[in-house]
Amino acid sequence: MNTVQPRSSTNLVLRTFRGRNLRALVLALAVASPVALAQEAGLQHQYLMRGQVLEVKDKTVTVCVGSADGAKVGQDMNVVRHERIHRHKEPGPSFRRADVGRVKITTVFDGHYAEATVVDGDVRVNDTVEIQRN
Repeated sequence: MNTVQPRSSTNLVLRTFRGRNLRALVLALAVASPVALAQEAGLQHQYLMRGQVLEVKDKTVTVCVGSADGAKVGQDMNVVRHERIHRHKEPGPSFRRADVGRVKITTVFDGHYAEATVVDGDVRVNDTVEIQRN
């Protein structure tokens, strides 16, 4: 004769524990997978370091990039300006990036600021300095 055996409380606890772990694992994979795929597909940030031009005096500029960002004396940085453009009922951003010059870091003051010399171009306050990933 077939009899139904009562479930022990230990079996119930193990099944609940496994169910929770499985849900946590599925959730972790769902979150981690798009990040891993984006990195694999080359959708990561293109720039290693980026900061703002804070001051311009003749050919010397102070930039908001420092040792905490990986800035080192002698590094060349591209300078870009975000310029407003007119879009007549066209979708898309109202700005474009314009390459406006290059600077070379001459002094790293601290973790946040450095001084650089303009190598070429027309560098202004609020321009963006950046080093691209290789």
